[in-house]
This record gives sequence, structure tokens and C-alpha cells, in this order.
Amino acid sequence: MHALDALTSVLKTQPELGQTGRVLFLHAQPGELLSRFEGRLTCEQTWKPRAVALEAAGLKVTRDTTGTFETILLLPERQRDTILADIAKAYDLLADGGTLIVALHNDWGAKRTEQQLAEVSGGIQSVSKHHSRVFWATKTKPWKTDKLTAWKDAAALRRIIDGRFWSCPGLFHWDEIDTGSRLLTEQLPATLSGSAADLGCSWGFLSDHLLRSCPNLRSLDCYEADAIGLECARRNLGLVPTHIRPRLHWSDVTAGLGKACYDVIVMNPPFHDGRDADPMLGLKFIAAAARGLRSTGDLWLVANKHLPYENAMSEAFETSRTVIEAQGFKVLHGSRPKAIMQMHRRQRRI
Repeated sequence: MHALDALTSVLKTQPELGQTGRVLFLHAQPGELLSRFEGRLTCEQTWKPRAVALEAAGLKVTRDTTGTFETILLLPERQRDTILADIAKAYDLLADGGTLIVALHNDWGAKRTEQQLAEVSGGIQSVSKHHSRVFWATKTKPWKTDKLTAWKDAAALRRIIDGRFWSCPGLFHWDEIDTGSRLLTEQLPATLSGSAADLGCSWGFLSDHLLRSCPNLRSLDCYEADAIGLECARRNLGLVPTHIRPRLHWSDVTAGLGKACYDVIVMNPPFHDGRDADPMLGLKFIAAAARGLRSTGDLWLVANKHLPYENAMSEAFETSRTVIEAQGFKVLHGSRPKAIMQMHRRQRRI
């Protein structure tokens, strides 16, 4: 929250910023600063939990912005390539004479990014506050568009692993198959059948495996909170020769799976919220999976070896076991969700 706090402070002390015209907030988060832009603010957010929070605050939210704006606020994510690509994207959406305002935590390369924006724009203003830097530039003279183009290209969707998959910087293990997911696929039985779901599918490696290796499946639902990851999964799964048409859900798994009911669920659950480790995320994924399974259903998951998921599995399933531990990971299997989990699902439907 430091960068958002810094941005809020600067907008309070620099009232001329964003005073008139349309305003776009890239990677938007709810905050008190937004009320000053009432009626002229668009929030772009591709991360489902934050999009839900913005909508709950009554704000206009989009995943893909068009048009031009007199002011653009930017709270970049941490990955270096995506930070610069967001600046390039903001330039394309910025009206002539408009102002781009960037807020970035010092530990995420704020000073370096500030210098890079100054180089392409010809000049900036800057404030350091809350362990962050807020810096802004106006589109009143030509920026170095060749550099901006290079920044966009560096973070663009592309084919990886000998052209087999689509991915892009910023996603989990964006340019390789992570060791944990590969270990899980090596343990999944080819006899899995019925309706399946992949929770937190990212760019779709586990789902791709299910479609190619489990011919008895009759349906597959893919859940992912990151709309960019979901777009990669859409492209990747569309390339698989199969009778199944996967259904993709832009969804926060920790909020539950709604009325869905599956025979099998697979997942490599996240355990970081931003920069901080949060094992509760995995526990929430396990609970959501148990509630989303039929009484005879199975959950297969992979996790880092140190994460404390065994108790949650034994509490949620009649039978749970550690299938394998290798290379710093473990594969867990749970069968037959306990009656309490089924009751929670029925209560949710009422």
C-alpha cells in the first residue's frame, strides 16, 4: 500500500494534477483519492479480487481500455518488463497535453523507473514519500517512441517452450514449466474422468495436460484471477485437439466456485499475496475445492514442501495422503470431501 499512500498524498498536495478531463487509473486499487474524480474516472484492473473491490465501491472497471485520457494514474506491478510496458501503454492512451503519474515502491525500482521515464519524456517532476516515489510527465513534446515500442515488445504475449505455449512476463513461471506443476502431471492418473476443474490455471499448463492425457474427461473448467493469464490459457487450450471445449472463468477462487460441482480438481495454488508469503491462500483454495467437489470427488494438488497443507486436507477429505515428495515439492491427494464441506456447498446454493 505504500505506493498508493504516496500517490494519495501527492494528489492532495498537488491539486492541479487531474483537475479536469477524463482520468484513467491503471492497475487501480480502491482509495480515498478516487472520489475527487467522480464521474470522469475509469479503472483498469485485470486482477479479479481488486476488480471486485473497485466495483463494490461503485467505480467503473474495465480489463482493456480504449480512448484517450487527460490524466493517467499508474500503480505498476513488480515485474520490470511489465512496469515499462505499462508506461508505454499509458503513453498511447494519453491525450496530447495530458499527464502520466506513476507511483512505485522504492524496493520495486522506483528511482530507476523515474530516470527511464525522464529519458523518454524529456522531463519529469517527482516526490519521495512513504518509501515510494511518485513522478509525472506531460505529453507536451515528442517522447522517444522507439524506446516505448521496445518496452511494449518486451512484455508482449509470445510463444514459449519451442512455440508450444503462449505466455508473457509477469505470469507465474511465465517462460518455463515450473517444477511443481510438472511433478503433479507425472502423478495424475490418465484414468481421471467426469467433470474437471483447474484452480488458478495461469497460462494453462495443467489444463493442457488434462486435455491431452485424460481421455475420459467430459468437461474442464479453468479458474484464474489474472485476466492476462486467462487470455494465454484461452490461446493455449484452443490449440489442443480434443472433444472438450474448456470453459474459462475470470474468478477469485478464494471466494468459492459458486454452484459448480466437479468429479476432479487439480491445482498448484498460489502462496504469495503481492510480495508477502501467505499460506492462507492455499488453505482457501483447498476449502473451495472441497466444497466444489461431488461426494465421491478427488483433489490433486502440488505445493512447496514446507507449506502446511496436510491438516487442511485431512479435515476436508475422508481420505488424504502425500503421494510424493521430490525436488522441494509435494503432491497431495484428497478423496471424498467430508459431509461438512458438502453442507457448506448446499447452504451456499440456498
